[in-house]
Amino acid sequence: MKNYENIIKLYFSSMKLFEEIEKTPKDFGTGDLLYGSEIHTIVAIGENPGSNMTELAGIMDITKGGVQKFVKKLLAKDLIYKTQLPDNKKEVIYGLTKKGNIAYKMHETFEQKRFGKIYEIMDAMEEKEFRVLEGFLTELNAILSAGN
Repeated sequence: MKNYENIIKLYFSSMKLFEEIEKTPKDFGTGDLLYGSEIHTIVAIGENPGSNMTELAGIMDITKGGVQKFVKKLLAKDLIYKTQLPDNKKEVIYGLTKKGNIAYKMHETFEQKRFGKIYEIMDAMEEKEFRVLEGFLTELNAILSAGN
């Protein structure tokens, strides 16, 4: 017999645990405590150097105001820098400082340590099982998003 309530309970329990990971600040080797939103901004800049505010908002799927808030904090912590393009003084782009690069690389190590076992479980799945899980989560997100 299918236990729908248990599946939903497990899903929301895992989401709550992910939320705890995100809202607990961590030191990624720089002496600064960084929240999930801050380290994800560093990752977005590290993976897309020379991005402007609009591009970062698109990459991170948040508003420009959200990016601006995180950028301001990261500038104050000397984890990122901003500069203007030589041919366009209005356009501001962002990059990682030496300290920011340390956090960026340490985050990669953190991700492997934290999520490595999850990746191992997914690697062990048959392709069909993986597609069922992916399809279920995609549909679940669509249903939950439609409720807003």
